[in-house]
Amino acid sequence: MTCLRFYTLSPFSVTLEHVPDRELGPLLTHLAAAGFENPVIKPALTRSGSRKAAASARGRKADLPEDWSLVRERKGESYQWPDSLDRYSRYRVFMGTTRSEGVVHIGLGETVRKNKWGRNRKYVVAFLSSGGPQKPLAEFLAADDYKGTRELVAVIRGSDGARRMYGPGDELPHLYEGFRTQMYDDRVDYAGVWHKIVVVAHEDDHATMLNHALIQGRRRRSM
Repeated sequence: MTCLRFYTLSPFSVTLEHVPDRELGPLLTHLAAAGFENPVIKPALTRSGSRKAAASARGRKADLPEDWSLVRERKGESYQWPDSLDRYSRYRVFMGTTRSEGVVHIGLGETVRKNKWGRNRKYVVAFLSSGGPQKPLAEFLAADDYKGTRELVAVIRGSDGARRMYGPGDELPHLYEGFRTQMYDDRVDYAGVWHKIVVVAHEDDHATMLNHALIQGRRRRSM
């Protein structure tokens, strides 16, 4: 997270706060094309000093790994669901360490499922995994505006200790403090889509997907 400040020849300074890292490069390119080649860039601080420090503090409180490490990529992985077969174009296994479980391995499998909520959608499925897919924990699917935002959403289950989802009036577990959440039907517009709370993650934000999967596995006693 960054804070961008640039100065014009007139007596003004303009500050753009909370520019996402992935958008900083294109923004600097546009500024340079407009003649502003030397902006002042500073990290956006939080009360704890930085977003990274705040995230680390949340992770310790929630017993989530401070860092997930990629340990292997596997080719040709698939998973047989009761009514369909997923074949994963990419399957990556990450390792994290918690106080409760010790070392945890979670895999992220990427696929495209046809005609899901009215279109072909990218899915990222999280599995408890020592190698290939073993036990599904959570799944993220592409939002309607995925092409522009590259964002995926996943339902939050476990309000009854099992598979029940959280509605707009339900209080989320404190473990989800710091996660970005929205309503499912705000991101996927199709008949029958649930009016339930979802976690939102950029497709490159594997930490959010892995942490959500870990929490979901715990709440459904899959870990």
